[in-house]
Amino acid sequence: MNDDYTILAGLYGYKDSDRFKKILKILINEEQIKLINFMPATVEELAQKTNVSPEAIKPMVDDLFNKGVIFESSKGYRPARHIFQLHDSTGSDSRSDKIWGRKLLDAWMDFSENELFRDTAKWVLNFPRPFSRVVPAMSSFARKPDLAEGEDLESVIDHATRIAVVQCPCRRMAQKCDRPIEVCLQLNKGAEYAIKRGSGKEVSIQDAKKILHTASEAGLVHTVENVPQAGTYICNCCPDCCVLLYPWLTYGNLDKGLARSRFEAKVDEESCSGCQDCVEQCPFSAIEMTKVPGQKKLKAKVNPDKCYGCGCCAVNCLTESIKLHEVRPPEYLAV
Repeated sequence: MNDDYTILAGLYGYKDSDRFKKILKILINEEQIKLINFMPATVEELAQKTNVSPEAIKPMVDDLFNKGVIFESSKGYRPARHIFQLHDSTGSDSRSDKIWGRKLLDAWMDFSENELFRDTAKWVLNFPRPFSRVVPAMSSFARKPDLAEGEDLESVIDHATRIAVVQCPCRRMAQKCDRPIEVCLQLNKGAEYAIKRGSGKEVSIQDAKKILHTASEAGLVHTVENVPQAGTYICNCCPDCCVLLYPWLTYGNLDKGLARSRFEAKVDEESCSGCQDCVEQCPFSAIEMTKVPGQKKLKAKVNPDKCYGCGCCAVNCLTESIKLHEVRPPEYLAV
């Protein structure tokens, strides 16, 4: 017999997962779960379907919205569209720590390490194109090239109606690195949601640009949805913790899930000091130190097969010996 938690878990493809149902039971009580399985619906429609007054239903709906379990829609309220939206909305809100401590985050990690990561690596094999795309750090070019819409992050931010910053749910859960956490940007409708819910804070255009620079300095990769235009988020994450990058890398499916930028890092051997900072900084292990004829010091060398054109190496090169260069035409971004 399917109970209400099993029905909701089935919506995300995990009706038989006790680990996932444990997450749902932390987030949703037994009265609320009955409401969710009637959604999408307005408060009034939920009252009619459940024989409970709208006055009693509204606080339950507000609680679910504030926790990141449900979202506003043209039909009233709806559950998260997919498991990653639920993962991000419930995991990015530090206010939940006052309620559960690490209980919710640890439940997500237990589920991820045992089920979600494996499945994420499999799902990507069926995608018609990579789900995400790397966007280059703005300060990684020798001179700023002509950038297409959606890859010029400064322009994307300049034209956003609202901007919010939220904490990275992946690093909050995984805790595998000490990189900055409050760096993930929500734009437009995404920002309005985070601000209204209280899970993020509104930031100015200048502050958003500073956050991007802080992220790239920390070796965090800018990624967006793999479409030509800007969407509702700019994710800044690392392959150690990211709910997408980590399984794609671990299972050898990174190219299936992540599209490279149009750029590639190249090293000026003459000015390279051989400091090796770029080797540590590269999120994709694309740089190694090699012997160059006539040079005493080892020099950095980029493996183009591994370079995704994020620019983290160039941002952090003190001698400015590494810069991004265009290697793919604008048409590459067409989908």
